[in-house]
Amino acid sequence: MIIKLMRVYHGPNIYSHKPVVRMDVQLGELVNVPTCDIAGFNEQLLKFFPGLMEHKCSPGYTGGFVKRLEEGTYFAHVIEHLCLELQNILGFDAKFGKARNVQNDLYQIIYEYINPVIGNVCGFTAIKIINAIIDERYPDIEQEIGKLNALNNRYSFGPSTSAIVAEAKKRGIPVREIGNSGMLRLGYGRYQKYISATLYENTSSIAVDIACDKALTKAILDEISIPVPQGGICSFEQEAVRIAEDIGYPVVVKPKCGNKGKFVFLDIQNSEDLIAVFHKVKTYDEEVIIEKYITGRDYRLLVVGGKMVAASERIPAHVISDGVHNIKELIEIENRNKLRGKGHEKPLTKIKIDELVVKMLSKQGLTLETVAERGYIIWLRENANLSTGGIAIDCTEEVHEENCKIAEIAAKTIGLDIAGIDMVIPDISKPISHSFGAIVEVNAAPGIRMHLYPAKGKSRKVASSIIDMIFPTDTPSTIPIVTVTGTNGKTTTTRMISNILQKHGYTVGMTTTHGIYVNKNCIEKGDTTGPKSTLRVLNNREIDAAVLEIARGGIIRGGLAYDKAD
Repeated sequence: MIIKLMRVYHGPNIYSHKPVVRMDVQLGELVNVPTCDIAGFNEQLLKFFPGLMEHKCSPGYTGGFVKRLEEGTYFAHVIEHLCLELQNILGFDAKFGKARNVQNDLYQIIYEYINPVIGNVCGFTAIKIINAIIDERYPDIEQEIGKLNALNNRYSFGPSTSAIVAEAKKRGIPVREIGNSGMLRLGYGRYQKYISATLYENTSSIAVDIACDKALTKAILDEISIPVPQGGICSFEQEAVRIAEDIGYPVVVKPKCGNKGKFVFLDIQNSEDLIAVFHKVKTYDEEVIIEKYITGRDYRLLVVGGKMVAASERIPAHVISDGVHNIKELIEIENRNKLRGKGHEKPLTKIKIDELVVKMLSKQGLTLETVAERGYIIWLRENANLSTGGIAIDCTEEVHEENCKIAEIAAKTIGLDIAGIDMVIPDISKPISHSFGAIVEVNAAPGIRMHLYPAKGKSRKVASSIIDMIFPTDTPSTIPIVTVTGTNGKTTTTRMISNILQKHGYTVGMTTTHGIYVNKNCIEKGDTTGPKSTLRVLNNREIDAAVLEIARGGIIRGGLAYDKAD
């Protein structure tokens, strides 16, 4: 089997209202061969991909596809289902597919995708695997899935961005990624907004700079009597020791500018340990913060648009002994948890074994080879960041009103519209003014997965709060879109509609066979009736109405570039 053409449709198209891949495949001598005629094919396919047993197919019930295999279905149909299953293995919910004969041995395989890069590559992978099974060159499925996973990690959205995309689509707000940057464009025309993870286009760059400078953040908060840890900045070990002795051990050592808990060392008890970790932090940042270690529980409060919308208690990475496996094996078992992945790809991050883990175990009198008593909790990290393997427990409803207010004031003072406030306090339900607690960090672009997927407690609709801030109630996200297609008179009709809208005060973006116009100004000459030209209009923040001449050929070749027109 040979692939003759791959084409990705990003919007509604002649095959589906959903984004799809069209793959033209020449089946060759397999064109009229049913799967049941190739000895062992069905068994090997289902052995490699047991998820195919869940596919309903045309019978309409679970196992329907297996029944079709047993009866003898054709290979174009198998390709369609494997393209969908490969995406499902990666965690996507891809269901729509169909295969149709074009001529002789040429088939068009149409299948839904969620991510265009992954969807495209799944087509090539499916053909490769099926050819290998037919030729009895049994493929390394784990390796093939590993390659797809690597692409998925690179090109797919993480949990935070995925939640924002889902919430926007739920409200009918158009969403499109700009290139493969992770930057989202929400809406069309003059109403569109940019957001990258939880950094919104209106977020002050100065506020982000302040939040990235931990020392400056502390100084600003201290000036308005918000409790922060005592400490100072240093560049030499003698200064570090002096600061630690002045404020008293234990201390925290961390970079002046850092994130995700990288190079943060907690509960340093003496000058010897201080000097050792000081030099490690220096490899990351020339300036180092030494501050008082605040004892208590680690909380993250999320502030969106000036309001605290969610709170989580963060628990450091740990495993619970089963009395059978050693600690290294327990970590490996925990890392097989389907909720854990690399970086921020999944709700939780895999636990990495490094010198910090070894040191933490040593503090507890343990090693990686220790088999602890059943039920014993083994702590693997001092810090509780999810990015280092920690988990989160929702505590939104437990936050004392005073602590909620202080978090909101901290975000406002730094200037962040979306902020993650890290608070260490013995009990979040008690006011910080009555406790030995402090705000230890204010974070720009905070991750929201801990609030979406807590290990315990209620999932919070924080993506909804973010979209509410970007597009408040009754605020438009898109513009009027008028499209014209047909045989004769398309350009004339398009110009007439544009002229009427201009007379009513609209700034109109228009595509025709003669060029792209903003009102009377031609910004690009040529036949501009395809989907790329449509996007040039919809992405233009100057316009508040679009009139689009859409050629039939463009619809067939590339589908539509927008979700729906008025």
